[in-house]
Amino acid sequence: MNNFYKSNYPLEEKRVQFGYTQKEISKFLGITQSQYSRVEKGKTNPKKHLKKLSEIFNCEPNEVFKENLFREKNIDFLKEERNLFSRTFHDKKNGFVYLKVDGWFTKKQIINNYEMLLNELSKWNVNENGIRWKYK
Repeated sequence: MNNFYKSNYPLEEKRVQFGYTQKEISKFLGITQSQYSRVEKGKTNPKKHLKKLSEIFNCEPNEVFKENLFREKNIDFLKEERNLFSRTFHDKKNGFVYLKVDGWFTKKQIINNYEMLLNELSKWNVNENGIRWKYK
């Protein structure tokens, strides 16, 4: 889901943020892509499509065109405090590091994590068996 797309049309913004094309939505609604485009741009009355649109966007029919509700959901998602930056140096596969990065990080946290990783990588030795982690 793309959380950063901004449009003048709330329905278009929701569609893009959910990762759908106009063609995919129009197929679900049983109309042509050009008909859906007119609904999205507010040029056609969307009343008969509200129930199906609410199913697609996981909201109530009266919330389909409300952009604030969707933004509030995105803000709640951004408030999740989980963040994981872990690394595992492979004992048998020389020179390989498994990185797992998940969650929300500030720019400073990302820089600090990667600086720490680069510092650890600088302690590796190169020997006849390849690159190995230098244990303390």
